[in-house]
Amino acid sequence: MGQLFLVLVFAALFSVLSGCLKAATLPPQVTYTEIEPSGVAAKPPDCNMPVLHHEPLTDYRKIGLVEGVGSTYDSEADVLPAVRRKACESGADAIVILTSKAQTTEGLVGYYIDSEAIVYGKNPNIPSGQSISH
Repeated sequence: MGQLFLVLVFAALFSVLSGCLKAATLPPQVTYTEIEPSGVAAKPPDCNMPVLHHEPLTDYRKIGLVEGVGSTYDSEADVLPAVRRKACESGADAIVILTSKAQTTEGLVGYYIDSEAIVYGKNPNIPSGQSISH
């Protein structure tokens, strides 16, 4: 009976510690790499940033890349708000999700979102008549 009690105590302790480790994970880390200036002011971090899963059918410009990485226990719902906040800071009109998945590689274990920050309209620095590559 003594060994069974010890096994149950260790199992309960492990369960509690596992829960603590999950609760103590770091917030998602997000990076922004500018492709070109947006030409507009930054928006508040809580702006209503549309999330697209396909490129829009209207004219737009890619102004930056927004990458977010969460912990092993995170999901898209945990990482996406941080990605949206970073896109708001860039002045973007929307983000286009390129990749959103849990992954385990040599350099990354966790939830990963790769997206493009976009603004609608053509680049005013390109004369009309030239096409813009999407």
